[in-house]
Amino acid sequence: MLAQAIARTDKRRAILDAAGPVFGEHGYERASVDAIAAAAGVSKPTVYTYFGNKERLFRETMSDIARQVNEASYEAVVALDTHPERWRDSLRTLALALSRCGREGCAASLSRLVLAESRRDPTVFEEVRRAGAEPIREALAGRLAMLGNAGLLDVDDPAAAARHFIALTQAQLPELTVGGTAPGDERLIGESVDAGFEAFLRAYAVR
Repeated sequence: MLAQAIARTDKRRAILDAAGPVFGEHGYERASVDAIAAAAGVSKPTVYTYFGNKERLFRETMSDIARQVNEASYEAVVALDTHPERWRDSLRTLALALSRCGREGCAASLSRLVLAESRRDPTVFEEVRRAGAEPIREALAGRLAMLGNAGLLDVDDPAAAARHFIALTQAQLPELTVGGTAPGDERLIGESVDAGFEAFLRAYAVR
């Protein structure tokens, strides 16, 4: 039984790993289940056995990629140093780290694909957000709450503060990266992240 369970997990993983590049290259409409099955080394009926239909496979693939590409962001949030003498520098470093994670190849490709397919089905965006961005915001809210409890930030609503932190520090990224299609100038991106970080401090730092 254990061997069968492992085999099922391996096949599912192989299908998800194969589906990502196919969907990324061709988009939802032009991507074929035949191509995904061939890339995964399984039969077409096997793909349907695990995922039911192409739409479900697409959704689970996008959510899976979102979890993977956001691992670095999540780890950066968890590593935030809340020590009274180091929290400002650590929070600034986090802002820069989040901006980098969102611009790396896989993350940028995912964002473009999700935005494109959201026109076809708006719920795709929500599923990917829950899988990728929401855990990061929740973790960040927890860290900001800790800084609030320490009297370093004035945080009545940690979830709102987390949204503001991300929005302010990444406000100019779409403009500077042409909507995520270009790497952007690192100096200008750094300056925009710093400006957003200072705006966040003006709003939340205890005077």
